[in-house]
Amino acid sequence: MTDEDRIGELAVRFREAILKCDMSELPLSLADFPTGSCADASMLLGTYFKNNGINGFFLIKGKRGEDSSLETHYWLEKGDMLVDITAVQFEDINEEIVITDTNSIWYGAFDKEILQEANYRMIAAKDVREHLEAVYYYVLDVDKPDR
Repeated sequence: MTDEDRIGELAVRFREAILKCDMSELPLSLADFPTGSCADASMLLGTYFKNNGINGFFLIKGKRGEDSSLETHYWLEKGDMLVDITAVQFEDINEEIVITDTNSIWYGAFDKEILQEANYRMIAAKDVREHLEAVYYYVLDVDKPDR
């Protein structure tokens, strides 16, 4: 299995785990997943990759448009690979999971900023880190086969 295949398999599993959750138990940032969930979902996915032996993903923030048409979006990048489990919230994307090259035309429309390693454990603010940790373990717990 290639790294890309493994990453795709993990992305599918994590996205499906989020969808299995009781949305009323999730924080507001994930309650309408995938809409408006890109930052937290990407950070949690990056942690999931790391916990499964896939290191090196960074959280990317993209902005496009201006004023009332300004859109922001978050996704993961590692080298020349881009992974996004929330892009389907945009009307011009039909794929639930996007794994593509970082030179993608759609993502190229965003001014991008590399924020940090995609691992909630690296967040400096203790309250945010603890919050995301609780959400992460809730999602993993929901995905356990015995549930």
